[in-house]
Amino acid sequence: MSLSNLPLGERPRERLLRMGPGSLSLQELLAVLLRTGQKGTDVMALAACLLKEYPDERALGRTTATELCGFSGLGSAKAATLLAAIELGRRSWCDGKENGGAFWQSTLKNLEKSMIREEREFILALFTDREGRLLGSEKVSFGGLDGAFLDAPYLCRRAVRIGAAGVVLIHNHPDGNPKPSDEDCSLTAAVSRQLKLLGIELVGHFVVAGGTSRQVGVH
Repeated sequence: MSLSNLPLGERPRERLLRMGPGSLSLQELLAVLLRTGQKGTDVMALAACLLKEYPDERALGRTTATELCGFSGLGSAKAATLLAAIELGRRSWCDGKENGGAFWQSTLKNLEKSMIREEREFILALFTDREGRLLGSEKVSFGGLDGAFLDAPYLCRRAVRIGAAGVVLIHNHPDGNPKPSDEDCSLTAAVSRQLKLLGIELVGHFVVAGGTSRQVGVH
């Protein structure tokens, strides 16, 4: 959908300010960074074209200034903005690596604090290599106060595409109670089975609430 057809409150920049950057898709985040499109192409369409060439965060992270400056509709100013954002993200992950070694565990600790403010339940997937280093992360479910639905086939496709050896699931309980529900345990078992068929390990499933986390067991 083009930017002009979206209600003002549902446009990427307004949603980011209202709900936080984690609520935006990769296309919407790019649209915020690009700010404007080009003649005959609005910014959402430009972001979509960019994603056809660089379909995920890792692909974007490997781009060069020459490649982006040569992409139709970008130009040097937009290319510089994207490269700066990519570098900020890279430095952020590097800082986490220097301080721990068990990279996904450091992310979990950070989420214990940052997710306190969330009013909706959602599920975040961390994709890791065999040593536990973080390859990427993605919100794989958006829900409400009463729960979140996980699209397991989509999760599996993302894990394969990223080349993950392991997956960590993290979801929040907005009521502040970190005790896993029976549904949480059933979900853990089902996802573990599906990932195992692909040769991928479910490293863990954690409930985050009240500034702490608890691992979900399997009944």
